[in-house]
Amino acid sequence: GRIKGGEIAIEAHGLTRDFGSFRAVDQVSFSVRQGEIFGLLGANGAGKTTAIKMLTGILPPTKGEGQVAGADMRSAAQTIKERIGYMSQSFSLYQDMTVVENIRLYSRIYGVARSELGQRVDWAIEIAGLEGVEGRLASKLPLGIRQRLALSCALVHWPRILFLDEPTSGVDPIGRRRFWDILTHLSRVEQVAILITTHYMSEADHCDHLALMYAGRIIAEDSPEAMKQALYEDVGELFEVTVDQPLVAMNLLEQDGYKGVGLFGKRIHFFARDPRTVIPPLRLLFASHGLQVLKLRPLTPTLEDVFVYRILAQEKQERRP
Repeated sequence: GRIKGGEIAIEAHGLTRDFGSFRAVDQVSFSVRQGEIFGLLGANGAGKTTAIKMLTGILPPTKGEGQVAGADMRSAAQTIKERIGYMSQSFSLYQDMTVVENIRLYSRIYGVARSELGQRVDWAIEIAGLEGVEGRLASKLPLGIRQRLALSCALVHWPRILFLDEPTSGVDPIGRRRFWDILTHLSRVEQVAILITTHYMSEADHCDHLALMYAGRIIAEDSPEAMKQALYEDVGELFEVTVDQPLVAMNLLEQDGYKGVGLFGKRIHFFARDPRTVIPPLRLLFASHGLQVLKLRPLTPTLEDVFVYRILAQEKQERRP
């Protein structure tokens, strides 16, 4: 379910952006509440970054409208920039400056009052877990800590809304986990609204609400749990089968009408309605074609399964004449 009671922080209505004849974002609508982590999911080129650039006032929309922090993104881009934190994929840290010098510089860029500077810088260091590295040069930091420094720079003016575009790309799992601990604190304790784009499915599970983008459109939107439940209601339980000839087995499953057949390493995933009526006939089917079943079992679907199924179903639908 949605975060209850929070006021609307970000609202998009029919956002559309064309580049020549190419439509990068197509009629996108959603809302994000204060205290909510909202994830925009999708492969590269799905339109996630373009959507964020429109909402932050960097890129004018071809059609549609949006409000951020109570300001209209078409006419009040400057107001929006003052009220939000934005960590883009190309966020620039000054490599020859220390951690604390970077934070101080960004606090001046954001117009933090001199009387509040010390308090804001201390808070930004504490919130991003940068105690002990304040005097190190940005260029000498590991990637995970560098990303936390970029986050603290985007937060130093105490924005109520935070836009993060692929913030943990290339960061190791421990670094990603620490980053998400900070985001959870910001949303739950500080009531910051967070709009984040990611293609890491394990991260998407930490979001309160998700919108799945494909070819510029939102093709699914709900909480992570509700997305998994909707998948179960649409296509049944998820199964995994390991066989000695996976490509042959995939063709057999597709010919037999099984949904969501996909190869994950050497294992095949597919969906079926009733586990009791699935396993015996499948073993017979594979045996009759000389295939050896090494393992066949039901699985709990992950968001990756939801993502892959929805995207492949969309691609299949678009290929139909």
